[in-house]
Amino acid sequence: MLRHTFLHLRGVGPRTEARFWREGVFTWDEALRHPLPWLGAWQREQARWELAESCRRLALGDALYFQGLLPAGERWRLLADFLPQAVCLDIETTGLYWGANVITVIGLYDGCQYRAFVRGRDLHLFPEAVRRYRLVITYNGQRFDLPFIEAEMGPVLSGLAHLDLMYVLRRLGLRGGLKRVEQVTGLARPSALQGLSGYHALVLWRLHRSGHRGALDTLVRYNAEDVVGLLPLAVLAYNLMAAELPLPLSPLPLPERPDLPLPYDPSLVEWLLEREEEAV
Repeated sequence: MLRHTFLHLRGVGPRTEARFWREGVFTWDEALRHPLPWLGAWQREQARWELAESCRRLALGDALYFQGLLPAGERWRLLADFLPQAVCLDIETTGLYWGANVITVIGLYDGCQYRAFVRGRDLHLFPEAVRRYRLVITYNGQRFDLPFIEAEMGPVLSGLAHLDLMYVLRRLGLRGGLKRVEQVTGLARPSALQGLSGYHALVLWRLHRSGHRGALDTLVRYNAEDVVGLLPLAVLAYNLMAAELPLPLSPLPLPERPDLPLPYDPSLVEWLLEREEEAV
């Protein structure tokens, strides 16, 4: 998708990008060979330099370069080119506000493997593990996950591009929390943990700290259910957005939600959900 994109060029908005496509200029290589008469002389030279630089940066795998140039609502265009170097991320915390609360679990899923980093065990290994990727995918990470991580660990994600699915899904008319969006799109988790929420994650951490044997396993499994669902959602959003453009693009294969062989305590989950019903 990026090689079909002109929106990141200086002075090029949606209308001018659409003009490229209407004139049959669909890729950077085609633009570099085309006279581009709809641009002024100075803008043509600037565009050619920026297109050559774009080719170089893409060859280097510099996702952050394109994030800085694309409008926030168009960063979904990064996905196809950086999918092999992308990782989904979700955190659990002791509360809603960074600075006053701390991270308990960070989960990563790259399409092949899920890994949890747990406070008091191996949370300190997260910065090194995440550096191998180029693109981080979250849901509401711009307002929640990333500020928490920066407040606690510093700018460990500063070299990575970020795709927050909440905003692109809102453009598609899909609003609400992650589990609601999963249900509406037909990508709901099949797990018995479906009814748990962020509040339950907080309670699970407290139970773990008080010595409950099954609480940490259940918390990690809850985090895993959240994070592995991000990749199918990201691909779905990309395909829906790309389908609206007049471009010869093939949809990305929709990844299946993986089976998670991670243990959890079913009786504890049942107790948490019953407790919530009683409170209502």
